[in-house]
Amino acid sequence: MTQSDLFGLIASYGYVLGLLIVATLVQKWRGYPPEFTRKIVHIGAGMWIVGAVAIFDHWTYGVIPISSFIVLNYISYRFRLNKAVDLAGDTLGTVYFAASVTLLLLIFWPRGEVEVAVAATMIMTWGDAFAAIIGQAMGKHVYMIGGHRRTYEGSLAMAVVSFLVIAVTLAWLRPDLGVLPIIMVSLVLAVIATVLEAVSLKGLDNVAVPLGTGGLLWLMLHDRFPVSMVLTGLVLSSLIGWLAYRRRSLAESGVAGAILVGTLIFGFGGWIWGLTLVAFFVYSSALSKYKEAQKNVVAEEKFDKGSRRDFGQALANGGFGGVLALLHYYFPGEPALFAAFIGCMATVNADTWATEIGVLSKSRPRLITTGKPVVPGTSGGITPLGTTATLLGGLLIGVTVWVFVGVAGMLGGTAGVNAAGVEALGVSAFGVNAAGVNVPGVNAPGVPLAGFVDGWWIILAGMIGGLGGSLADSLMGATVQVMYVNAETGKETEKKRTKSGVPNRYSRGWRWMDNDLVNFISSAMGAGVAVVVAAWFT
Repeated sequence: MTQSDLFGLIASYGYVLGLLIVATLVQKWRGYPPEFTRKIVHIGAGMWIVGAVAIFDHWTYGVIPISSFIVLNYISYRFRLNKAVDLAGDTLGTVYFAASVTLLLLIFWPRGEVEVAVAATMIMTWGDAFAAIIGQAMGKHVYMIGGHRRTYEGSLAMAVVSFLVIAVTLAWLRPDLGVLPIIMVSLVLAVIATVLEAVSLKGLDNVAVPLGTGGLLWLMLHDRFPVSMVLTGLVLSSLIGWLAYRRRSLAESGVAGAILVGTLIFGFGGWIWGLTLVAFFVYSSALSKYKEAQKNVVAEEKFDKGSRRDFGQALANGGFGGVLALLHYYFPGEPALFAAFIGCMATVNADTWATEIGVLSKSRPRLITTGKPVVPGTSGGITPLGTTATLLGGLLIGVTVWVFVGVAGMLGGTAGVNAAGVEALGVSAFGVNAAGVNVPGVNAPGVPLAGFVDGWWIILAGMIGGLGGSLADSLMGATVQVMYVNAETGKETEKKRTKSGVPNRYSRGWRWMDNDLVNFISSAMGAGVAVVVAAWFT
């Protein structure tokens, strides 16, 4: 232990003790509410990391103070020892924060990459604090995430402050990166941090924000993160989300979900993946407007949510596709991922078409498990019209992707192909070689349409994958999806409460298996079916 290490230990505990004393005095003498003094301690405690990396000579001693505060913060939380910090009914946020910072330091300080830990901590220290302060003081435009109140003003403050602290941290600790890369990295991380903060509930933002942004920053610094494509995806998905909101296809929280999913799929999958997602939103949004008033009669009584997709629905429809895009980027040699993506998007489109058109059927739906007639809108009920719509919905996605791949092939070579997101299909895998959509002969003079010919399996993967995934959705809807009985009408419904707010009575299914989760799982099943189809027919 050096003198600097010893001084660092003494200074660390003295610093935190001083923070608590100041916060207590401010609360008692000035009458500030506990929420305000807590933010003083939050910011002050987060800034400890700046002094720590500058003072300590050895990381082994540097992590001692912050790791000890995991236990001390829990004791304080458990017994409400400090009213300036611990609020009644509060979460374990202070404990989570100390644990997250400890983990970041343990991972990155020994590697000589402490800037990752510092930047991630600064995001949570300043960004989260200003999100709360501005949101409470100036927040007038409210949106809801998981039943919790958020404001656009607070989220904007989170994004702006996060961008500034990331840029300052990197300029201090990594000036070798250069101005433009620092700006691009800071912008991407700020947006991601804002989304993570908005969707993380019950104090879990103290885990999701620092660990999530820290991990992403490390990937960026090691050129394992497509910053330019992610920025492109962010801009395009934001524009599409705004247009969908204006057209009342997305709720306010649904815009955030669409931006998250769109950024992942565009950024990590590429243009073909991203355009496929856009096609799905266009197809499903247009169809939802067809005979909307007639369908709303059923939706009002049966369905948990309306035609305006919220955050959960956006993740349910595109979340698995986002996971596949991430896997595709980091495991580019795996040929099944593109086929899986086709099946995933075909499923969510097929299921949407089945719902939107099936409820208009003049014949009474029958339960997929027993064949028993049920009322329109019943989960697990199918009709000939709805099944036909399912086939067409999956087929349309297959044809759409087939056209995208064929056009990309006609562009020739790798021009625009590496960004197309299908270069992972591998030599001879599914009839597409390792160059991406450069199917055999596609670059040969005079054979511009070879990509369309050799990519025919894509259409089958979309149609059969969409049908399989949608039928799995119906099967889960008839068996494991949670259902309730309307307390006022006595009819079965997906809704937990009546329109007037009265709790509905549980009827059947697994209580945690709501419609969003059913949609997510069925999209994964459709992906699996598409992989089998692609392997079988190529």
